[in-house]
Amino acid sequence: MYPGVDIIKIERFAKACERQPKIRERLFTERERADLSDRPTSSWAARFAGKEAILKSMGTGLAGLSWHDVEILTEISGEPHVYLSSKAEGVVQKRGGSMVRLSLSHEQEYAIAMAVLC
Repeated sequence: MYPGVDIIKIERFAKACERQPKIRERLFTERERADLSDRPTSSWAARFAGKEAILKSMGTGLAGLSWHDVEILTEISGEPHVYLSSKAEGVVQKRGGSMVRLSLSHEQEYAIAMAVLC
């Protein structure tokens, strides 16, 4: 098992979105943007922290991958589900894993994510 954790200040994420109008398109897939379309900025920030945590658990960071290689969608139960591109799946398999589990949370100023590659 390989863990990855990330925390982000929600206000910092919101300001980045204001400064760079296309940042959400660069960071999130079309399906993620649709999934988050009616949610507050805190949910977007948590999803971004989730991507960062997943990349940390993979041991690569963004090297050789793009933000769209990791997709996080909400299941009917409310649980975040991680979908990986074939390139990202290859990285997970090289590390001896078969899946990534993710937990997201946000509270007032911060959003946090914990990923475990297992």
